[in-house]
Amino acid sequence: MSTIAVLADTHDEIVPWAAVSERIAELFAGADLIVHCGDITTAAVLDHLATVAPVVATRNDGDPPPEPPRLEDGPRVVAHDGVDVGVVFALPEGTDVAELFGRPLRLVLYGGTHAASVEERDGTLLVNPGSPTLAERATVALVDVDGDDLRARIVEV
Repeated sequence: MSTIAVLADTHDEIVPWAAVSERIAELFAGADLIVHCGDITTAAVLDHLATVAPVVATRNDGDPPPEPPRLEDGPRVVAHDGVDVGVVFALPEGTDVAELFGRPLRLVLYGGTHAASVEERDGTLLVNPGSPTLAERATVALVDVDGDDLRARIVEV
């Protein structure tokens, strides 16, 4: 079994990021992969997360320039523990996941709304970690991967 730690919408330049980042490091300790779904603001967020576990991220227009393979424009697909994981900044309601990523996927991670959610749609687990900074309820997500079994949970920061 492995764990993917997921966050989005950190906005580190406009929030007290140092205090939040330490709490996130605690929550993500033991994760096998960290995925950031955009609204990063600076690459310092990714640098800090990389001290905890390997990091991949997707960006939106206001984020730092791409730094492949760590930070890329989305949508992108990342292979992890036998599962192809779709990663995108935002997933508008009604989006056809297979069309967006060019194939069906079992797991899609996205942000952009600052509202956490876990939903199963047409065989795809959709996980939005919310925001650890600019949300009424500060959250991240953890996804456990055990073969074909995927379990996601939202965790308060």
